[in-house]
Amino acid sequence: MRARVAMLIAWTVLLGGCSSGVEGSPVAAERWDPCSIPDEAIQATGLDPATKDEGWGEGIVVDDWAVCEYLLPGARAAYALAVLSSVDHTIVEARAKSANRDGRDLVVGGRDAYMYKTEFGAAIRDCNIALEVPPGVVVFTVLYQKDDGADACEIGLAHVHDLESAVPAVPK
Repeated sequence: MRARVAMLIAWTVLLGGCSSGVEGSPVAAERWDPCSIPDEAIQATGLDPATKDEGWGEGIVVDDWAVCEYLLPGARAAYALAVLSSVDHTIVEARAKSANRDGRDLVVGGRDAYMYKTEFGAAIRDCNIALEVPPGVVVFTVLYQKDDGADACEIGLAHVHDLESAVPAVPK
């Protein structure tokens, strides 16, 4: 199941293109680790920190994205929350990608954000919320697996508001 979810996430968030260069000597930007969110913060938002799953799954390599996934407590969780981080992609790319549907600009914790859906299949409803970070982007993805009328974007926004303070701050 996790490998399948990881593949869906990969298709959901892979954003083509590269960020623009800077003058001077190249300095490798350090990517924020989405698994560095404290367990207490994960638990406070209703997720189970014991379900933390780091990486894309066995044999899957996605060099330009780091991912950490969490589930609700219980054996049959209704959804997964994946937190992804990249220094190679930007929120601008998320806005420009034509496959991203129902896009909406937001401000979360004073930072630029963009919410969109991809919905590659009827079995899983998704909602993605991209947050600007220095440098790059962090994307919170809710993959909702039950047909009970719940709104994946409402759930995603609640988690983003709860966890945004754990994401690197944008310089003012």
